Amino acid sequence: AEAEMKDSTRLREEIVATIAQTNVELEAQRNATEFAFRKRIRETEKAYDELKWQEKNTQEEIQEMEEDIRRLEDDLRAKMAPLKLAHTRLETRTYRPNMDLCRDKAQYGLTDEVQQLEGTIAALKEKLAQSHDALDALYKNLARIQEDIGYKSNSLKLENQCLDSRKKLTVPAGRYAPETDTFNRTTNRILSPVKSRLLELA
Repeated sequence: AEAEMKDSTRLREEIVATIAQTNVELEAQRNATEFAFRKRIRETEKAYDELKWQEKNTQEEIQEMEEDIRRLEDDLRAKMAPLKLAHTRLETRTYRPNMDLCRDKAQYGLTDEVQQLEGTIAALKEKLAQSHDALDALYKNLARIQEDIGYKSNSLKLENQCLDSRKKLTVPAGRYAPETDTFNRTTNRILSPVKSRLLELA
């Protein structure tokens, strides 16, 4: 009977030591997981802030590009009236009645004026087309950035919810070790010095 008591005591001590070791491992894993969660949240927050900065800059570039387009359109409209007038003068002088056709300085001047205006208008139209293409690219980039912002926002929300849920479900390590011996419903005995040392090392 005495041998059985010793075996029972040894078994209980081993069980308690195993539970303690398991608690230590579980706590270490829990801390590692929470650290990974927090690291991931910090990285996502950094990426989110970077995307918000890009969104702000892109919106400012869009505003500037739209203003440039309005100025180009105004310049283009401003050049149309002089071109029409120059064309009218040149045509009137070229086909004037009862006068000999001649290539004088006035004729050359009107021709040069028409060519210069047409060249300026062509350059403005080309610049306007390039500006519209650039504006379209900016809007597409803004849409992509805002889509990424939405993804990052959802990720942050889910990751914080997971972290909060883990905190609510966390059971203190001390609760794993019952104060009452589950075998004989008595208070757990004091462990031997060897087992206590093992628990300290765990």
